[in-house]
Amino acid sequence: MIRPSLNRRLVLRLVTGIALVWFLASAWMAWRMLHEVDEIFDQTLVRTAASVLAVMPASPGQDAPSRLPNNTLIDSDPDAQRPAITLRTAAGDLLLQNRLIPLLTFSSRDEHFHTYVHAERRWRVFQRWDTRHQYWIQVAAPLDERDELMLKMIAPAVLALLALLVLVPPTVFIGLRGGLKPLRHLTSRLTADGSARIPVLTEHHVPIELAPFTEAIDQLVTRLQESLERERRFTADAAHELRHPLAALRLELDLAAGSDGVEDRALHLQRSQAALDRMQRLVTQLLTLARVENLTEFDDAHTVSLAAVVEEALRAVSERAAQRAIQLSLDTSGDTRVHASAGMLGILVHNLLDNALRHTPEHGQIAVRVDADTESVILEVDDNGPGFATADVDRLVERFHRSVASIGEGSGLGLSLVQAIARLHHGRLEFGRATLGGARVRLFLPRTHAATHANGAS
Repeated sequence: MIRPSLNRRLVLRLVTGIALVWFLASAWMAWRMLHEVDEIFDQTLVRTAASVLAVMPASPGQDAPSRLPNNTLIDSDPDAQRPAITLRTAAGDLLLQNRLIPLLTFSSRDEHFHTYVHAERRWRVFQRWDTRHQYWIQVAAPLDERDELMLKMIAPAVLALLALLVLVPPTVFIGLRGGLKPLRHLTSRLTADGSARIPVLTEHHVPIELAPFTEAIDQLVTRLQESLERERRFTADAAHELRHPLAALRLELDLAAGSDGVEDRALHLQRSQAALDRMQRLVTQLLTLARVENLTEFDDAHTVSLAAVVEEALRAVSERAAQRAIQLSLDTSGDTRVHASAGMLGILVHNLLDNALRHTPEHGQIAVRVDADTESVILEVDDNGPGFATADVDRLVERFHRSVASIGEGSGLGLSLVQAIARLHHGRLEFGRATLGGARVRLFLPRTHAATHANGAS
């Protein structure tokens, strides 16, 4: 399959446009030349008539000297480029006539031009009275002389324009080839380097017309590199973190298969189930985190009550809290509506509660509060666990970071996932010390306009 050529396409379009402009310019030039030649031709007839009338006596009966011949008929050379003249008096007496054309009809009209055909030749005729209306003159000239003059004037110009039209395509081709050189340079930069490193295309010598294109390519490559880096990190994290539960699962299954007693086999199967649950939770969090990190916004975002989402999440973890005698409490106030994805917001709240449960000892407390101010809706989760170590605060949202004070087994992905979801909702996290003595996590989400207007109306 022959690929289309940008250079050829540009040349064809430019040449087509130039040819159209050439045709229009040639037509306009020919029209202007014809108009100018007509004016020159007509002015010659006018000046000839004025010259003849200037030497005539004041009246036909005066004996003033006249340079006109005595005879009333002049034999003119047919090849001579001089006009044919007919001169009459006001009474209609013929004073001058030319053999090239027959005697023209006498007219009493004011001066005017008209075209006359005789012997297959077209004549341009001008006629007028003198200022005293004593003489009436007609001056005629063949139009083929005008056409010959027109051809002599137009031919060199048309030939020059034709030569220009012939030279335009190669000139345009060479110019465009040189003008497209930066594109070939960009291509060579992308293909010359065999390393995995992709060069930055936008540099100071890139033409201003190509700068938006190269900047878009650089941004696209950056996004692709970030996406590939996330995929590589996801694969490495999954391989690293799944290795331990898989090994534990296999060990427990081997021990269960080799156990003779029913109680030992049941114990190993129970531990296998725990390892499988941990692996399932880890895979779910990894997939959710990879999905969130590849998003720029949520398609299912709408107005959601954060308090309702928190209530549902508390119901979901209430059984786990009851098993360890952990007391859960919820306090809500204000309008807690936000523009968010209900599903992702539920995952965020569930991970915050799960993180609090893992760090809270038995017979502990977890206090959840949802409040709103003029700009934000605030979710606050407090517990009475060991809290955050000062050295851990900056690393809390890192992947697979586990605090040494955590209770139970965790994947270290909960707060990373919370941070990613909060960022997509234009929110932020704060970590600190709770009034209960443990950790405090605060989530700030922007309020919806609808919620703001509703508060203002109330």
